[in-house]
Amino acid sequence: YMNTTARSSWNYAFKDIRDPLNDYNYTVTSTNRDTSAVGKSFHVYENTANGNEYYNVTGNDYFTMQAFSLGMTDTTILNLYLKTGAAVGTAWLQSLNVDAGLGTPIQVNITSKIEGTGLTKTVGATTYTNVIHVSTTIAIPILSNPLFIGSSIATDIDFYYAPNYGMIQNDSKIDLVVPLATLDIHTNTSTKLLNATLL
Repeated sequence: YMNTTARSSWNYAFKDIRDPLNDYNYTVTSTNRDTSAVGKSFHVYENTANGNEYYNVTGNDYFTMQAFSLGMTDTTILNLYLKTGAAVGTAWLQSLNVDAGLGTPIQVNITSKIEGTGLTKTVGATTYTNVIHVSTTIAIPILSNPLFIGSSIATDIDFYYAPNYGMIQNDSKIDLVVPLATLDIHTNTSTKLLNATLL
């Protein structure tokens, strides 16, 4: 579910459902470079929109080093985004400390779940087989504290991965309201693979 051959490339279309003016296309290209961090070796990919991307496969576990933001400050996290060979219903929790600009890091719980395996899914003009569907939910325990009255987070996030291609589609809807931190974030986006050149 990942191709590391140098010069392989993927062309994606990003769409902002709330504001089409933010739509754009970008390309991810596999380099001939690896790098090390947090005790793991990551393959480096170049993203024409967001700089480098870093991916690691350890057994059946797929990781990425990425920026995670709650609207104010980016925090670099190690994200276990896919487990291959896992049964439908398999779920895993990642508990992270994220800088939300409140002066001290807050706990963010990310739960991923295998919703389907062996799927057939058409994205654009291409039909993919043996697709894995992963859903993701985000919870922030501190928002239940009375100090954060009026705060809430709701997420509806889905990823689809195909053998050799990796991610072929991502639909992401996040609604986060934290009056104490003057956070009022509402996103609704979709990213789809247009085509790929795999070497």
